[in-house]
Amino acid sequence: MVRAFLLWLAVMVAVFQGHAGVGEWKTFTAKREVRDVVRSGDMLWSATSGGLFGYNLSTGTYAEFTTSEGLKTIDLTAVTVDAEGSLWIGAANGVLHKYSPASGEWRYVMDIAILGNPQKRINALRTAGDTLFILSDVGLSLYSISREEFGGTFERFGTDPKLLTGGVTAMSVFEGSMWVGTRAGLASTPVTNSNPASPDSWTVYTTADALPLASVTGLAAQSGSLYISSNTGIAVESGGAFTTLAQAGGLFVVDLFADSSSLTFATPTQLLWLPLPVQSGDGAAVVYDQFPSSITCMRDPGTLGTQKSGVELFTSGSWRSVAPPGPPSNRFISIAVDARGSVWSGTGSANGEGAMSYDGTQWRSYTVQLYPELGRNEIQKVSIGANNSKWLGNWGSGVALIDDAGNVRRVFNTTNGVPPSVPNDVNYAVVGGVATDRNGVAWICNRTAPDSTAVVRFRPDSTLDHSLKLKMRDPDIAFTDVVIDFNNTKWFANFSRFENANPTGLLYYNEGLPVSGSSGGWGRLTTVDGLTTNAVWSLAVDRQGEVWVGSDQGVSILFDPLYPKQRMAAYHPLRDQVIQAIAVDALNDKWIATKQGVFLLSPDGTSILDHFTVESTDGKLLDNDVASIAINHETGMVYCGTEKGLSALTTAAVNPVRDFDKLALAPNPFLLPSQTLLTIDGLVENSTVKVLTIDGSLVREIKSPGGRVGFWDGRDAKGNLASTGVYLIVAFSEDGSKVVTGKLAVVRR
Repeated sequence: MVRAFLLWLAVMVAVFQGHAGVGEWKTFTAKREVRDVVRSGDMLWSATSGGLFGYNLSTGTYAEFTTSEGLKTIDLTAVTVDAEGSLWIGAANGVLHKYSPASGEWRYVMDIAILGNPQKRINALRTAGDTLFILSDVGLSLYSISREEFGGTFERFGTDPKLLTGGVTAMSVFEGSMWVGTRAGLASTPVTNSNPASPDSWTVYTTADALPLASVTGLAAQSGSLYISSNTGIAVESGGAFTTLAQAGGLFVVDLFADSSSLTFATPTQLLWLPLPVQSGDGAAVVYDQFPSSITCMRDPGTLGTQKSGVELFTSGSWRSVAPPGPPSNRFISIAVDARGSVWSGTGSANGEGAMSYDGTQWRSYTVQLYPELGRNEIQKVSIGANNSKWLGNWGSGVALIDDAGNVRRVFNTTNGVPPSVPNDVNYAVVGGVATDRNGVAWICNRTAPDSTAVVRFRPDSTLDHSLKLKMRDPDIAFTDVVIDFNNTKWFANFSRFENANPTGLLYYNEGLPVSGSSGGWGRLTTVDGLTTNAVWSLAVDRQGEVWVGSDQGVSILFDPLYPKQRMAAYHPLRDQVIQAIAVDALNDKWIATKQGVFLLSPDGTSILDHFTVESTDGKLLDNDVASIAINHETGMVYCGTEKGLSALTTAAVNPVRDFDKLALAPNPFLLPSQTLLTIDGLVENSTVKVLTIDGSLVREIKSPGGRVGFWDGRDAKGNLASTGVYLIVAFSEDGSKVVTGKLAVVRR
């Protein structure tokens, strides 16, 4: 048994590593929060919280990059371009990327990232000739572009009691000196200084002496003056003395830009302008424009980065937003895949951004701004209903019903049938998951209703039913999700990353069958019955009808849901994990979303087949805190939702066909040796595949993984590569009653 399992596991590992497509990651991120921007020819490049994007100013087209296209992390903070046209991209974790748009080549500089410093964020990048200046929380680093080596890092400036350490945010060369802005002050040293690594060779200015401002956000030198922006205004250094610019007094200045005639500076909401030189009698700064999306950076007066609208670009006398058409948000809190293969997600109960969907081509947003009837943007749960409908559970405004075409059909709230969820607000209704039973009744989780309406039922005739009662207050009982098993028993989760009600156990209800331990249809499982904890974070029903229960202390499995107390066991290998979501694939494997990555378990839960983390996937899993997980059973795509974006992994777990039609063999011809496997597509469940020579001799017999696809590595039963020739691929159903044959050409190179 162990040997057979190890052989199966080895085959699956080979499949994930060798088959083209299977095992590949794709990441989806919003790139609207711009941290830095630079122009290079016709391209506008932006470093964002969701990766890198380029915008061609001539063609209006985008190029996008995440960890699945070469980045080591999507959390980017700085970007610049060198004399050769290569991009240098800094990240919050200290990783420095070099990308050549001409060749598509990536290189990585990890020296800052591997330091032991707790803060390593790269705040800005500047180039001068062959030198790249790296401004980071570690300090100021000089990097030789041609030699690909560091020339030094200056971490400390000055001496006690005015010593500045790290936190470098800006730099400028002014009147023969190098000036460095930090989060605690300003420092300068002559450009002729032969030993800038010596802290005492720097002169420091803080609020303890001449500098009127503390945290420096930008520096600009012009016409004999150095302009210093901060979170409380702008200071000016001229002739060895500092003054405060009255026109910017008290303003949070994000950045500033100076030319021979004017000073332009940005606050989070405004772009302002002053003529140079500034005269003492000058009036208030002129407001260029105001922006609803907070300004985060400024490359020049016509190029602004924003928090939610990408780049604001001033062209032809007006501003326009430039952002790639990706997901509206990076907060994939609750994901689901509908019958058309579209991915849906809510964005959470705290500062939610609505819901979103992706049909493989276009993203669509569901927010109060677009659909006022939703009431709030705090959509915490998306569930798939009858006729490919979608239910959007809202933290505060009830639940919305979306039809197959994606239209908002109805919203149920306290005005039309959903009871309120808190004592002091009769209009506040919190709805979690929704599940539809075999009779077409949708069971809507309603949190702590005052009239003890535990669940609101939506019937096929479109009426709401409140007849099902359960005391939901004193103590509070919160239903966050519901699943329905093969016996039509409803199982209710009671906890989530947003819920704080004291959990009282796993409740279940069956109106037709007497489930063991129930009374009046209701039953409850607690730690007394064998649960590891009363906090139920997630639930799933597998392909054998078993109920999997996820908690903050691992997984419990109900092997016979009709007798839950008698046949329940804790799954110990994950007992230290918070199980935030469970998904069952076409092979009955279990995909477990935790705060420490995704675990893949065997069908019976006895073995951990894989563990995916940010580290093990080289950043393609965007965050180890995986909030949700869903599977497209027709393609085998596994979606992992995080608060940093969506990661998708192709797998071989594809729903089998019901009856053999024909086999699709790819590649055909099959060139050997090959780094990829032959894919055999079109299998019924648990097929056996035989590879035969044209005269009927057996070359290899293969047991499929169980779903629609199987694989062959091109070798015979002895491990030798097959010879050039034509082969028959014959697939049999599990009982041998169904057979299909395909032809394959093999070419030995």
